[in-house]
Amino acid sequence: MNTFAKKVLILFGVMVVMSGLVIFLYVQSMEPDEPEADRVVRETKAYISKHFRQAEVTSVFYDATGRYIEFDYAVQMKDRMIGTEFLVYVDQQTKQVTDTYLSEQWSQELTEQIRPLVENVFGKGTAYRAVYYQDDVQQLKLDPASSSEYQKAKIPPFITITLQRDRLPTEEKNLTRLATAIKKQKVLRHGNLTTEYINEKGVLREDEIGFNTYF
Repeated sequence: MNTFAKKVLILFGVMVVMSGLVIFLYVQSMEPDEPEADRVVRETKAYISKHFRQAEVTSVFYDATGRYIEFDYAVQMKDRMIGTEFLVYVDQQTKQVTDTYLSEQWSQELTEQIRPLVENVFGKGTAYRAVYYQDDVQQLKLDPASSSEYQKAKIPPFITITLQRDRLPTEEKNLTRLATAIKKQKVLRHGNLTTEYINEKGVLREDEIGFNTYF
């Protein structure tokens, strides 16, 4: 075997080893760290006992993909009475224990409440989501165990209608119809409505721009 061939084989071997190392490190980064998981359970235990006696711990959530900037680890919980799933965590910026209970509960309740209104305008089985963002709810400084209702909150939720079709010329009017129905039924006083479009594989389309409206 000549010198050039040996160098090629050595280079190939190094590349294989490096690729394997990168894959190993990536897999390791996706695995939760047990001491960190135990730590978040300890640090949130008193908060959970005080505010969420009606809920049970289901697992420890590890944000391996970096979706959340507030935490890496959180205690995942479920309300035994109404089934709301939420997170309790130590905020990395404030170092305070907080939760997503009200934002999850309000989002769930609003989603169920507006289903007939959405389907009346956009058709039965239309996919949509209604979201109260955690940052907005947190600014209200409400007791997490309070019976606060989303109708009384002075923050507008975001409602997104997901459509697997082309945008229609009447789309803006459809959003206006939905906003009018929501206000008429006294579900909300204010909110944000938007449409988005997906292909048959469920991937967001870039060739169709959604409409946005605030009411």
